[in-house]
Amino acid sequence: MAKKVSDEICLENVEKMKELFSDVIGDADRFRVVYGCGVDVGMMNFVVVRKTTYTYASYAIGFDETANEIVILPINRDFSSYGDPIYVKKDEVKKAKISMFSKEIRIQSNKFPKKYITFTVQEMLNQDPDEVAICVKQEEEANAFLQFFKTKFS
Repeated sequence: MAKKVSDEICLENVEKMKELFSDVIGDADRFRVVYGCGVDVGMMNFVVVRKTTYTYASYAIGFDETANEIVILPINRDFSSYGDPIYVKKDEVKKAKISMFSKEIRIQSNKFPKKYITFTVQEMLNQDPDEVAICVKQEEEANAFLQFFKTKFS
């Protein structure tokens, strides 16, 4: 069983993520920031064997309710590096949906390398036995993002 991480550490992680987001994104002040994590499942079939690979990702996700825009910044677990930010406006989205039960978000757009991105935004993530996600406590931000996404993007 995974050990729970304290609320203080979870809140520190949120602050570190927001700080990294502000350092990378030039106009970060206009965005509210939330943590999202995703997993990409790849399958390859061979004659006898099927190989499945899992690629885990962490994102600092900024959303601007006024401009109907999301910026997704790939980050690593220790906040020491990041990928290229991807800006997506509502009119650049082919399809966007949120699953009812798992709250998994999927956005299809030509802006993404694989033409789509899938992630979840959780209010509280305080244990990670596989060490693939960042533990966070972001109740207000997560609810605001999910409401924004439901009303403005999907």
